[in-house]
Amino acid sequence: MKKLRAMIEKFSFAQLTSNSDGKTSGSGTMGVLICTVGSLCFFLGCLDKMFFSSTSDILVQSIVFVGIGATLLGYRKSKDSTIVLPETKEDSSEEEYEMLNS
Repeated sequence: MKKLRAMIEKFSFAQLTSNSDGKTSGSGTMGVLICTVGSLCFFLGCLDKMFFSSTSDILVQSIVFVGIGATLLGYRKSKDSTIVLPETKEDSSEEEYEMLNS
């Protein structure tokens, strides 16, 4: 439990919108923004449905909006997993050594 608390205390909004290499991700930033606005619209749509009108159009549209934001966040994570790290100097020198001795 104590380890989980330490992980929660390390949360930052900068990490929420960054790629794995530390750069700000456009799809991550827009995904967080779209999900936040869509959630707010869903809440306001619930209030509208209960007290003012009987239509649920805003609820359906806000669910689609949140889905678009979640897709952008998922795209950012899938894009991060395909990054190939460059070879280190040690690896390339071993290959050169093998090529010279062959």
